[in-house]
Amino acid sequence: MLYPTRLLTFAVTLPAAASLLLLVNAAPWPALVAVDCVIAIVALLDAWLGWRRAGLLRADATTHGTWSLGRKESIAVTLDWRGQRTVRVTLAPDVPTTVRVADAAEVQTLAPMSRLELAFLATASERGAWELGGVHVALPSPLGLWQRHLLLGTAQPVHTYPNLKQLSDYALLARTDRLALIGVRRSRRVGGDTEFERLRDYHSDDALNRMDWRATARRDALTVRDYQTNQSQRVLLLVDAGRMLTSTAAGADGVTRSLLDHAIDAALLLAWAATRQGDRVGLLAYADGVKRWVAPRGGPRQVTALIHALHDLQAEMVESRHEEAFLLLERRERKRSLVIVLTHVLDDVNADHLERHARLVSGRHLPLIVLLRDPDLHGAVPSADLPPQDVGQFWRAGAAATLVQWRAGVIDRLKAAGALVIDCEPQQLSAEVVSRYLEVKARHLL
Repeated sequence: MLYPTRLLTFAVTLPAAASLLLLVNAAPWPALVAVDCVIAIVALLDAWLGWRRAGLLRADATTHGTWSLGRKESIAVTLDWRGQRTVRVTLAPDVPTTVRVADAAEVQTLAPMSRLELAFLATASERGAWELGGVHVALPSPLGLWQRHLLLGTAQPVHTYPNLKQLSDYALLARTDRLALIGVRRSRRVGGDTEFERLRDYHSDDALNRMDWRATARRDALTVRDYQTNQSQRVLLLVDAGRMLTSTAAGADGVTRSLLDHAIDAALLLAWAATRQGDRVGLLAYADGVKRWVAPRGGPRQVTALIHALHDLQAEMVESRHEEAFLLLERRERKRSLVIVLTHVLDDVNADHLERHARLVSGRHLPLIVLLRDPDLHGAVPSADLPPQDVGQFWRAGAAATLVQWRAGVIDRLKAAGALVIDCEPQQLSAEVVSRYLEVKARHLL
């Protein structure tokens, strides 16, 4: 598309303003008409040359096919100018609105017969698949009266995956036995796990019969033996992607994301920890129907499969059909498993469905219901230090307190149905889920 520049606007406006003089003296009208004709001819000629000039420019944009959520990524842009004159162009990569580009529009000067390579830093604010459409270029005409806007280059598919930095952080802290720094609680093992795993530093809650005195003498530091379970257990992750998970909350890093994003982060961290323990992990994501199914398997490749299955899962404004998820679970998974349901409830219908299905599966499986708290709801509950200040705040506080009390009743009913329950803020979700999983392993509840 061709767009007029300020220069052309000024060139057209000047004789138009001068034509007001014709109200006083009509004699110079032939000169004004001649000026208008000259401007029109020059503008049309410049537009034709500018349209042809676009054929002298080649551009393309490339980037990695996989991005991480919230991490800065590079978009490489290449410009090839085959013209005989120096030209100034404005360019920007073609990305969706969910991708923020630093210095989105950049002005560059291209020398005759030159090639220019530059990079843009961009950050994706949502998971999922999208396309890098190429490069938007604003190319001026030879006289600068017009500017042609072009989209050059070929489209490239890009997949934005959840930020997996938490997995590397967990691995590092697990090796140095400092998981408490991210809120993961250690659980004392019950029973006779006798398969040796590693040596580590002694902690105050370690049993003395785990002490390795030879290693202690050799290292000149109290050292204990860690043992791991010698059987492979099964973990099923049920991730709710219905309307209740569209609410947003700030994470531990301060970035506001949907409750589904927090649930996915917790699910992936748990999957990574479970496969490291030798367990088999599967996934079932659902909303108004089943959206994803990954059969339980073990090993590092399974974590990769789960990441790929969840990277483009988005919360939908539909009612969650818990019954369809549990029906598929009953058909596909016969062996006893730890079934972890990551969801959020604020109405009796969904709460009753969860309670009924938890009661049904508790005989064959061990259900763990993870309820994410909505910070807007729990933050509206008044405290003794900060009572409501006006009538509107009073009624909002009363409604929030009623819902929080109802939620406590839901949790009691779920526990009575034979389910384990986690009720926590999104910021602590990953640590709480992993801590409860380690507790289940240590107490041999499966």
